[in-house]
Amino acid sequence: MTGIGLLCAAAAGGGLGWTGPVAYLVAGAYGLYTQWHPPALTTPWIWPARPPHDLGAAACAALVLAAGIAVMTVRGARDPVGE
Repeated sequence: MTGIGLLCAAAAGGGLGWTGPVAYLVAGAYGLYTQWHPPALTTPWIWPARPPHDLGAAACAALVLAAGIAVMTVRGARDPVGE
């Protein structure tokens, strides 16, 4: 979630950094919903819906976190000049 928030803050600005994690939570909730109502989503990118010890989901989460940290380190949040 932190990586998604950092990437969204770099793309849309610091004030809208919350929109990415909220949208992802909706996708994760849908992924969990399909676990009980087929067809199941099996992509590792929806890691909340994966089993607890899934290496692919952990790798995807770590990749998004690393990308968010790298982008934020290089670019920073896009805050307007007046803020």
